[in-house]
Amino acid sequence: MPFRAEEREPVFSPEELASAARGCPALAEAAKLAEWVGPGRPLTARGVLKPAAAVEACDLLGIELATRKPRSALDIDQLMLAWFTAAAAGFVEVERGRAAAGAALETWAEGTADEVLAIWTRCTLECFGLAGEAGDPDAELLDGLAVLYERGGAISLDDLSEDIASGLSAGTPGCTCPSCSLATGLLDDLAGATEAGGEIVEALAEFGVAALHGGTAELTSLGRWLTDFLFRRNAPAAGADAAALVAAVAALPDRIAALMARPWLSARAPAEAAAELISAGESESGQQRLAALALARECGPDAAAAWREWAGDEGFGSYARIWLAEQDGTEPAETDLAWTAADALAVLQDTLAPDLPPQALSGLLHDQAGAELAEILPLLAGTGHPAADRLAKLLPVPPMAGLPGGPPLAPDAPAAVRPGTRYQIKVALRDVTNPPVWRRLEVPADLDLGQLHEVIQIAMGWENCHLHAYSAGGAEYGIPDQGLGHADERAVRLSQLLAEAGDRLDYAYDYGDGWEHDLTLEEILPAEAGTTGAICTAGEGACPPEDCGGPYGYQELKAILADPGDDEHEGMLGWLGLASPGDFDPHAFSAEDANRRLDQLTGPRLRIVR
Repeated sequence: MPFRAEEREPVFSPEELASAARGCPALAEAAKLAEWVGPGRPLTARGVLKPAAAVEACDLLGIELATRKPRSALDIDQLMLAWFTAAAAGFVEVERGRAAAGAALETWAEGTADEVLAIWTRCTLECFGLAGEAGDPDAELLDGLAVLYERGGAISLDDLSEDIASGLSAGTPGCTCPSCSLATGLLDDLAGATEAGGEIVEALAEFGVAALHGGTAELTSLGRWLTDFLFRRNAPAAGADAAALVAAVAALPDRIAALMARPWLSARAPAEAAAELISAGESESGQQRLAALALARECGPDAAAAWREWAGDEGFGSYARIWLAEQDGTEPAETDLAWTAADALAVLQDTLAPDLPPQALSGLLHDQAGAELAEILPLLAGTGHPAADRLAKLLPVPPMAGLPGGPPLAPDAPAAVRPGTRYQIKVALRDVTNPPVWRRLEVPADLDLGQLHEVIQIAMGWENCHLHAYSAGGAEYGIPDQGLGHADERAVRLSQLLAEAGDRLDYAYDYGDGWEHDLTLEEILPAEAGTTGAICTAGEGACPPEDCGGPYGYQELKAILADPGDDEHEGMLGWLGLASPGDFDPHAFSAEDANRRLDQLTGPRLRIVR
């Protein structure tokens, strides 16, 4: 049985914790880097060490380099971890293009135990994405901390990985209601689970939070102090009302929310706590309703009286009737399952963009819930749920008329979907100027987005060696991948997203560099005999080199090449493989060259030969 959070407050002296903090690898390396930075080091336009200085810093820290002439410090992951950690701790401060050792470095070396612990805590929380407005916590990392905390501070790697996977892949353990089961569709299976657990422990170990002994992960003294701070001392007050509790934990993963709620739950009898939470769930909406009901389930079978009070309610009472059926070992009624499914789907739809196309939302739901959703959706009309009418529209959208698998094209169908219809589109690279980079293309209107991706890559001049995705109306399309959650780009035609001149689509390429393209439908063209492929009719600007750091990195690259006195000039020429800066012309573009490359798109899947 898990320990109660309030039963195990760790007792460590501040001096012990401060000593452990100073010895953790990430901050020790960050402090060493900051001492080397000293009174000042010049930075690049992107706020990192210049390449020559980055090599010197790597030598100092013992980081092995693949090349002594790196393009950018941003390409050296271990150095960037030390740099980010130093900035988060306040060891390094940046101002006006220069970095200097910060005041926190002296405090780290000579301050009191409490001051050292405060620096470590702030830095660790920020590096884990748990602090600051821009915090974006890693769900697996946070769940790993919670599992270690629940298991008393030690667990095998196999058990750690399985517990993390089960916590991330389910709404409420043991719950059969669709509001929980609809949340399970995006996790990979447990293949390679031990490796995943090991990576989490390695990340925690960098900050002295956990250690690996054989096949067992253990919280260190710092880890016990941090988890106690996160999951007990930072928990909502036991005297808060249910609405305040739910508001505080609704955005957290279920396991974390349950841990944070333990002091509140322990201060009440199970039936009393469940009654307050169920009542709060009935009066709340969206994610807060689901969070309140998940916490009510934490009260266990002793809370049956509270659930029975709601079992007579026609709508919301479905949750109570499902819970009671689970206790009896019987099958919940289909109508109750449909009502809770409608509730869960309404929450999901409300979290997405209001202008999300029906095709996209339907596809996302079916990707996650599969056959289960197909069984539930036809029952929506009879549930009486307030959102039933709008949710009924999420039934699978049939293929568009005139496209493969769809009904025949009507004689008066719009020209945009007639066989042979072509689009004139403009693809423009965002945030790139002097010169701008864009291409004007004529393509078949019925290209799927996977085919269009290949056309864009060739016409722009990219090498197709990074991930990509489209976005329109709040939906994202790309190569199907459980981790990314994109709808399948091959199942969506260009004409389904762009129907009128002026309609737009966003196309992102290389998530690291962040190349964003604006794709605009300029004109709908009639079919032309003998013209069935993709054609580039105009454009401007050379395609930026791959991996040059995005729009701002490209701007810096052009400035370095134009300045022979820049200390990065020769290194940049070598990285580009150029004999002289004149060999790179940012204005160079040839529609003829683009069309020669497009002529190669003759594979059986593309079928767009000219």
